[in-house]
Amino acid sequence: MKLFSNINFLFHLTSNNIKQYFKKSEPVKSEEITENSINWFGHATTVINLSDKLIITDPVFSSLLGYFKRTVKKPTYINNLTVDYILLSHGHMDHLNFSSLRKLNKDAIIIVPKGYFRLAKLLGFKSVILLHPGDVYEDDFVKITAYEADHDGRRFYIGNDNESISYLIERESKSVFFAGDTALTNNFKDINCDVALMPVGCYKPDRFSYMHCTPEQSYEMFKMMNCPVMIPIHYKTFQISLENFEETEETLLMLNDDAIKIIDIGETFTF
Repeated sequence: MKLFSNINFLFHLTSNNIKQYFKKSEPVKSEEITENSINWFGHATTVINLSDKLIITDPVFSSLLGYFKRTVKKPTYINNLTVDYILLSHGHMDHLNFSSLRKLNKDAIIIVPKGYFRLAKLLGFKSVILLHPGDVYEDDFVKITAYEADHDGRRFYIGNDNESISYLIERESKSVFFAGDTALTNNFKDINCDVALMPVGCYKPDRFSYMHCTPEQSYEMFKMMNCPVMIPIHYKTFQISLENFEETEETLLMLNDDAIKIIDIGETFTF
């Protein structure tokens, strides 16, 4: 039965992605990254500006991930982007992309979970910080706290389960929470922040629930926090599961909460 369900899943996933090759990539915005703002590049890649320090999360700039074709164009600001901090949540190819990391400035501080310290060094980064859940990195500009996400962080699902991390980023009077990838968990309860970047995609078939959340579950975790704004991410970019993006957005709208700020890829949210 499990073999049949896997074959069925792969058939429909491949079919959906083949169709993408016959479609034009959808246009996107490419808004300016202003002070104290968040710009969504697509999937789990965001560019966060906190008092003019730039933090990028899970950078994926590629048009292709294996045979997965990016469904939308890329914001053009990426061509001239220099960042101060890079946050990697885990090792899956839609979050850790070698070619994208090679394009980023190597004097940025890169923060990684267990299993990826040496890799970041090999890619040429001069300052690599390894954080485990509960660890805190702090310098003269930012404070970054690592939380445990309920997600398998291994790249190929072999060997020991590497950690998957969520991050609370604080600078001066502003703070942003980046959940990365996670199933429903209580680990984020009572976190205080101004904005929560929450994953809402990759939840079908239902068996994906062991390490991904539905939009409703993402919202449930958000409501556990002390946070006024939820920005949904981790959808609209690559078709790596069977739900469609319209269904995800309709579910978010049906939650009927103005705290959920649905933004477009390439759009900047200021706070």
